[in-house]
Amino acid sequence: MTDKAEVTPWEVSSDLQETDYSRIASQFGAKLIDDKILSDIKELTGEIHPFLHYGIFFAHRDLDIILENYRKGEPFYLYTGRGPSGNMHLGHLLPFMFTKWLQEKFNVDLLIQITDDEKYLFRDIPESEIRTITRNNILDILSLGFNPEKTHIIVDSEQAGILYNQAVRVSRHITASTAKAVFGFTDSDSIGKYFFTSIQAVPAFLLSALSGRNIRCLIPYAIDQDPHFKVARDVIPKLGYEKPSSIISKFIPSLKGGGKMSSSDLNSGIYLDDSPKVVRKKLMKYAFSGGKETAEEQRKYGANPDIDFAFNIYRMLEHDQNKVEGIYAKYKGGEILSGEMKQLSADTISAFLETLGPARQQAERNYSEYMFNADDFRDRY
Repeated sequence: MTDKAEVTPWEVSSDLQETDYSRIASQFGAKLIDDKILSDIKELTGEIHPFLHYGIFFAHRDLDIILENYRKGEPFYLYTGRGPSGNMHLGHLLPFMFTKWLQEKFNVDLLIQITDDEKYLFRDIPESEIRTITRNNILDILSLGFNPEKTHIIVDSEQAGILYNQAVRVSRHITASTAKAVFGFTDSDSIGKYFFTSIQAVPAFLLSALSGRNIRCLIPYAIDQDPHFKVARDVIPKLGYEKPSSIISKFIPSLKGGGKMSSSDLNSGIYLDDSPKVVRKKLMKYAFSGGKETAEEQRKYGANPDIDFAFNIYRMLEHDQNKVEGIYAKYKGGEILSGEMKQLSADTISAFLETLGPARQQAERNYSEYMFNADDFRDRY
């Protein structure tokens, strides 16, 4: 990893490069997703999701165990989450698309933890503002069309009763020195910050605790959240449950290149409420391009689609991989100019965002159906 590249649950350096990811995975003790894992997934699901094909989800912990046990008929469930700090952008939503695919292909329950307490502790956002952001973020996530029978939203402040009792069990096994070493806390940090990782660990074994049966958990998350789950994997077996497995993604890059999209810089990403006009303007003005400086150079030498923001977002949203490969070849070969690539991406993004509205309205009408209910799992497994 470069000397400046830094990844923590609360900060990602803007100079993070593609070549850093394998080093980060090695440093964190995760394994890269190899051809054997991809072959097993295809055997079980019938296809490879584009995010796997393009290496966006690139590393794992014990994913092979989840797949092997599933093949033998053993159930598992999914757990992922969102920290509600502001309006959501594509970088937030796209990993949920992959999670939804996993849920549908394996026909499993999904817990989505909304860590409103974390944002209160680490961002000092007023409680009233967090409540508004929380509801909006939940609706944005549900706008992807999750199945309410198998999707269960846990809002930390609302489910504190069931979370707290389990988090206390976790916290008994995490020392202050471990929290300092893993998260970089100091003596001036609040004790709430030290306790929070215990809360975040709970959904990784919660269905086992409720059902009285050991059920494996698979957690899709971005690499910056890995420190939380490294700790969870150490602690959860001490409570009598299986270590959670994980499938880990790279960041959706910033509009301006490098790092990840930022909630504090509106021009670093495409937001879910951006109009087609705003999407086009952002891409044309800010999008990091793999093209050349002039049309003449572009036609002569071609572009580098691999580092081009517009192309990379386009390929994530375009389901026809043959079409994506054709655009890749034409862009790389100089047949497509940077402005044309940005326009194609803008059209694709706007069409995708337009599909979210009706599902979001439906989710708002059925909001309560998605809220976690512990009683649903007493005899579910």
